[in-house]
Amino acid sequence: MSSGDNTLFLRLAAPMQAWGTSSRFQLRRTDAYPSKSGVLGLLLCAKGIQREDSARELATLSMLRMGVRVDRCGRMDWDYHTAGAKIGIRSAEGKIKKTATTGEYETLLSRRQYLIDASFLVVLQGDADIIADCANALNEPVWPVFLGRKCCIPTEPVFMGTGKFDTLHEALESILWQPRISTIDSNEGETRALDIYIEHLPGTPPPSGARLVYDVPRGFGFYNYGARWVIASQMTVAVGNVTQIPVSHVAPYKNPYGSAFQKARKERLEKDHELCVFCKSPAEDVHHLNYDDVRVDTLRSLCKLCHDACTMLEYGNEMHIQRIDPADPANRFLMVEQINRLISERRLGQRRKILESTRNWVKDYKDSSAEEDY
Repeated sequence: MSSGDNTLFLRLAAPMQAWGTSSRFQLRRTDAYPSKSGVLGLLLCAKGIQREDSARELATLSMLRMGVRVDRCGRMDWDYHTAGAKIGIRSAEGKIKKTATTGEYETLLSRRQYLIDASFLVVLQGDADIIADCANALNEPVWPVFLGRKCCIPTEPVFMGTGKFDTLHEALESILWQPRISTIDSNEGETRALDIYIEHLPGTPPPSGARLVYDVPRGFGFYNYGARWVIASQMTVAVGNVTQIPVSHVAPYKNPYGSAFQKARKERLEKDHELCVFCKSPAEDVHHLNYDDVRVDTLRSLCKLCHDACTMLEYGNEMHIQRIDPADPANRFLMVEQINRLISERRLGQRRKILESTRNWVKDYKDSSAEEDY
């Protein structure tokens, strides 16, 4: 990032987004593209600014001009939403609202509109120091960012970098349009025509067809918004590479529990004399060392408790394909520690069942050994 960069690039893509500029009471609509209040709210989250302190920050951030490019328009849909059930909603006077007929806490019902499967390129342009401060916040956000509402989680990194451009139009044009998969985002040719929404320069007469939008926040926590003029038009953008690999190019899925596993499982249990390789209790499960390589040598016989311990350790260390080998002496301490934790956290009845199962097996083993000696 250059110290003279005056433009911030954001990618706003998610299964659901909501950018309301005219939402009131029980009916919460969304616009077809991101609002300035929503984008500046996202930046305040990244900075960790409380609502009561937002007015000071917004006085600076609202000076940034905003441009939006619609890379994928998505579609609109509705959700039926409830809030305050069994808890209550506070009135403007601070009292909890109750239903007049029953005296029960009142539930707030609303219909909320969302943008489904949309993707936008957003650019903010202005003072280089403000741009640098926003970029640093997005690189290390204090709070998680969201796209309009807290349930709208971005599926791609929001921060795309910074640059130096004379106009918002030039900045929006500089980023290639990238289809996800050719069969979904079809494209004929080397360019793509996209809708854009550019904030008109304040202090100059707006052109014909400009839209007046009240989405410049003066402070969050109460309804207080200024207006700006937004110009809708189109631009032609060069097409880049596909961002996702088509399914036909992906290696076929190998079922780690298929017929090959069933055969290897039986052989593994026989090889281990149907005993757990870790604690020598009766083996009930067979553990994969590698889901992509299922053979007798990559399986381990385990009792239920030791298998649970292995699974917990793998989840805790975010292990996926390559997993823990319970027969490796290097893992012995971790296994014992996890087994003790599992036993201590389980209910008394479950602990008794584990101990009973072990006692019964020891008794059966001693009886069979005595018969062989006789």
